[in-house]
Amino acid sequence: MHNLIIPLATCVIAFAAIFGYQAFSDSQLDERIEQAIAASLASERRDPIKVELTAMHEVNKGYGVCGEYALASPTDSGGAFFYSKVSERVTLGADSERYRANCGER
Repeated sequence: MHNLIIPLATCVIAFAAIFGYQAFSDSQLDERIEQAIAASLASERRDPIKVELTAMHEVNKGYGVCGEYALASPTDSGGAFFYSKVSERVTLGADSERYRANCGER
């Protein structure tokens, strides 16, 4: 019986580690995207920028993320973005070439 417990426990620990890392990695990705958008908009403003991401979906077999962002200030609006996980570069605006090429119509 103990010959079955050790492999089973090892599998459970391995699955927990994999799924835990994936959840941690996803939360880190959201923060990197928010920081990249804030940095892109920082040249236009002096006060700190708080960004909220919505309607995100992966594209290009997981190498990119398309979505929308909103700014915390009621006077500011948001917009669409494309984030490349490879280059860690964000492109703002649905009319940009990179957004249309990667996100297109969904």
